[in-house]
Amino acid sequence: MNLEPLYGLRLRTPRLELRLPDERELVGLYEAAERGIHRPDVMPFGAAWTDSLERESFLEFHRAALADWDPASWDLNLVTFLDRAPIGTQAIHRRAANPRELGTGSWIEKAHQGNGFGTEQRAAVVELAFRALRAEAVTSGAIATNASSRRVSEKLGYRFTHEDTVSPRGEPVRHLNFRLERSDWRCPISVEIEGADACLPLLGL
Repeated sequence: MNLEPLYGLRLRTPRLELRLPDERELVGLYEAAERGIHRPDVMPFGAAWTDSLERESFLEFHRAALADWDPASWDLNLVTFLDRAPIGTQAIHRRAANPRELGTGSWIEKAHQGNGFGTEQRAAVVELAFRALRAEAVTSGAIATNASSRRVSEKLGYRFTHEDTVSPRGEPVRHLNFRLERSDWRCPISVEIEGADACLPLLGL
């Protein structure tokens, strides 16, 4: 499958650019993760992948998302660039069971947290979802103690839907689920979207 159009997709916000990385940039993303995303005594993710961060596994995770690409069910792991340097990721995914509802997940290098980049990158992919990908709703989830992720969802107009549990380190913890309907979306920043039309067949649209 020719995935070249996906590499032409660009999301630009006032400070950031989101796109797929080349191999050198992917290594740079790993190095950003290695420098730290959260305190060691806190696990903000549903899967504790940062507890066993290893270069080849990290790179293979990103490569496999493209190698296993299926237009009906996909994970598009966009990398967030600040001044051309990778500082995190903003993923968006689709599942065949509910193709008009897209999910998101993200992280930002700890050194760049607290500057609004998490809100900016999420706003970019939500705008992509509603403006270009014909989504009816976008969902997100957060560990109950992950206040920064919750704040991003709340600022962008998501509504809490339900609570469940996850066990990233073996013990169950509260996990909050949020949903944003197309009719409730008001993008708070300017977002330039480039190359989306060429990607639509690869995205099952």
